[in-house]
Amino acid sequence: MRLGLIARADSRGLGIQTFQFSRHMDCAKIMVVDCPSANPLPLRRDWYPDATWIKGLPTVQDYAHFLDGLDVVYTAECDYSRDGTLYRLADAMGVKTALHLNYEFFEHGRNPNLPRPSLFAAPSMWHYDEIPDPKTFLAVPIDLDQFPARPRMSEAARFLHIIGRPAINDRNGTADLLDALAFVRSPITLTITCQDAHYVSGLLASRRIPRHITLEVRTGDAEHYADLYANQDVLILPRRFGGLCLPANEGLGAGMPVVMPDISPNNTWLPADWLVPAERRGEFMAKTRVALHSTATQALAEKIDQFVEDRAFFAASQDTAQRIAKELSWANQRPVYMKTFSDLCKGPESRTPSSATSSV
Repeated sequence: MRLGLIARADSRGLGIQTFQFSRHMDCAKIMVVDCPSANPLPLRRDWYPDATWIKGLPTVQDYAHFLDGLDVVYTAECDYSRDGTLYRLADAMGVKTALHLNYEFFEHGRNPNLPRPSLFAAPSMWHYDEIPDPKTFLAVPIDLDQFPARPRMSEAARFLHIIGRPAINDRNGTADLLDALAFVRSPITLTITCQDAHYVSGLLASRRIPRHITLEVRTGDAEHYADLYANQDVLILPRRFGGLCLPANEGLGAGMPVVMPDISPNNTWLPADWLVPAERRGEFMAKTRVALHSTATQALAEKIDQFVEDRAFFAASQDTAQRIAKELSWANQRPVYMKTFSDLCKGPESRTPSSATSSV
């Protein structure tokens, strides 16, 4: 089976996701798309030394050259054309395609006439029933090789919040977290990382941080994403809407409990005692309509205090984080990917059933 990958090469979510795919899957061809951006991050050409690089969106000729000789192509979130060129051309050339979708950018739900991939792969169970067949659940694996062995910590004192590149509607719930600090009783250190130098300072302008909380804000682009999690105890992500959240995976890979809102898909795979109540507070339109949630700030503060004050709870949570991370490791998930692509090449009779559910 000759496998092709359409990749990104900056240190945002799609770049990390496709880079890890390239490291763990045997790709016969890789096409890296350097998309136009108003505020680009540095490109990591060292990630894909033998790839074909495309400046801007691929042309029909680019796709045809890439598809030639392949059996199946994997792409994440989109096909990088405005009209489904990849899927149409792949069908004509006898090449199967797998789209690892992000539901908020999923166009096929409201426009069923768009050209489709051979397989929709959902990274979580969020809105899974609304994804048309053929589909399967396909978790995004964790690269445990990126994280050094971590001894169990005796107490939680260092809390981490990852923003990355700020997205629409305060995606990772930074404002909710900052508001929750007013209710935290315990002395803690909170580290916030952000690839935008001005985003956090804008949120802090109207808020006061209690004196017993040490706030560290780190901005800029990290050369190695795993370094963001070093010397941290608990990851706090009061994310406003569902879907794939790579920082949650990475936090688990670093052996950290991950605090998130009690909404889908978090409540389908994370322990209930890590989750915090949240209320729906509106919606927004991306490629499809998405509900927005706000995490209860006092409950979030109580969860932070629980990790600090209850050492047995923190110890057990570290064990749980390591267990989930092992289940989601590339060592365990690579055979799932290989079977998914192999079945896809064989035909519908071998495909994973669309009723697939999360294994974690």
